[in-house]
Amino acid sequence: MQRCVHATDTEHYAVVDPKLTKLAQGADVLIYDSQYTPEEYAGQTGGGPKLGWGHSTFEEAVKLAKVSNAKRLILYHHDPMQSDAAVAEKEKRARALFPNAEAAREGLVIEL
Repeated sequence: MQRCVHATDTEHYAVVDPKLTKLAQGADVLIYDSQYTPEEYAGQTGGGPKLGWGHSTFEEAVKLAKVSNAKRLILYHHDPMQSDAAVAEKEKRARALFPNAEAAREGLVIEL
């Protein structure tokens, strides 16, 4: 049986969320709220910090994917202010950390 975990409108904690880790353990596909880059989240770019806004970063998505042994990571819920090129850059940075990462995009089909 294939398992898909979809964690939307999720903001990370200082540590990887143990409840999400348990839920995502061994998932074939993990779809995770990756609205921001770490720089946007911290407020270094993008008009101020996003702490408490209810969304996460691609780096936190990668941490969860690794800790939970997910096979594939889909970066989901992109900031509407990000261009397609910015989303592609976010995907590139995530893949450097977790090769099976992919940015969600219109028309993406996920086979289970």
